[in-house]
Amino acid sequence: MPLIENIPGATPIDDISDLIPSHITTRSELNEWETTNVLKATQKYLSERKELIINIDWLKKIHKGMFDETWRWAGNFRQKNYNLGADWHDIPVQLKLLLDDLAFWEKEDKIKIIDRSVRLHHRLVKIHPFTNGNGRHARLVADIYLFNHNQKLPTWPGEQLINEGDIREQYISALKAADKGNYQPLEKFTMNLI
Repeated sequence: MPLIENIPGATPIDDISDLIPSHITTRSELNEWETTNVLKATQKYLSERKELIINIDWLKKIHKGMFDETWRWAGNFRQKNYNLGADWHDIPVQLKLLLDDLAFWEKEDKIKIIDRSVRLHHRLVKIHPFTNGNGRHARLVADIYLFNHNQKLPTWPGEQLINEGDIREQYISALKAADKGNYQPLEKFTMNLI
């Protein structure tokens, strides 16, 4: 099977042996298939408010629900390093630190809910725990967080964040600013979508 073309700034897809649908050979076909899978998970998790207990198993469950019809590794942490993200050996530790920070932010209640969701989103992307789909996973987790706190949700620009273009460049630039501790661009990007 031919390799699926890669997008600058995205995790490269250099191994499609775990791709479940065998008919997919192009990036656009993969995007379409994944989008359908992700929409099912989005509808499931954003249709009814439930008690929200965010832990590592829950994060894996969300990812699995988003990509279980696309990739055999859905819901499992990556087993090698890529061009971005924490060292794969450190993923559980980095996620535990994030979850501890989230619990602290909630306890202290000094950070607004939208700002907590932005930080949650950013840190998940930065850790990059899965082989692929990390940005979409981080956005859905942040949306579930907002939804369960009775907040308005951003309307993410879908394919414009997956494919090359100005919106994707703005998003990646905002994530890079957050990497340096400046969350304002990512907050502004997110707020403009609400």
